[in-house]
Amino acid sequence: MSTRVLVVASLLLASLASGLALRMGDYGTAPWMLSRGSGLVAFGLLSLSMVMGLLISTKAADGTLSRPFVFTIHQFVSVLSLAFMAVHGGALLFDGFLRFGPLALLVPFAAPYRPFWVGLGVIAAWSAAAVTASFWFRKRIGQRNWRRLHYASFGAYVLALGHGVFSGTDTSLPLVAGMYVISFAAVAGLLTYRIGVASRKARPAPAGAARRSGMTSAARPRSR
Repeated sequence: MSTRVLVVASLLLASLASGLALRMGDYGTAPWMLSRGSGLVAFGLLSLSMVMGLLISTKAADGTLSRPFVFTIHQFVSVLSLAFMAVHGGALLFDGFLRFGPLALLVPFAAPYRPFWVGLGVIAAWSAAAVTASFWFRKRIGQRNWRRLHYASFGAYVLALGHGVFSGTDTSLPLVAGMYVISFAAVAGLLTYRIGVASRKARPAPAGAARRSGMTSAARPRSR
């Protein structure tokens, strides 16, 4: 069994044990506080996963960090983010004020609290889960389909950002607002750089440069 599986299993068991403990007594705002904290951690890990993925695709970290290391961190952080998403949603099952049920956590726009923005969070979680699961199905679905599926991670990130900003109660805190701004700036900056690199590769060479290249090749003496 891999280390990643053990980490995820441990976190899920810990969240289950915490939930059972909360259910056995009235802990007031403890479930809500646990949900808020784990949600912020989950978004931070999702942001780091996006940055690592973009560092791989843009090769921006080549020469500083090895690509296998960046990929390992990218994969590990993606799994860890899902675990904290599970804690983030699962803790709400034990909140005595909002009365979240399993349906509200699994089905988009079925939540009793800010249904639209919470629904975006549910879609983001399902999307992130699908992308993360694809790590173990890459050989089966093929490299091209795996890359196409990974584009869904950008949608998951945007939805998670909207969910956090508009359904979270900590957005007004400077530290949290700063995290959202830095996260978006990093992801948007690397994505812009990636698009620029891709457009330069796809751009055809100027006609003059092509003619000069051809003349250089023609003028080059033939080897005997």
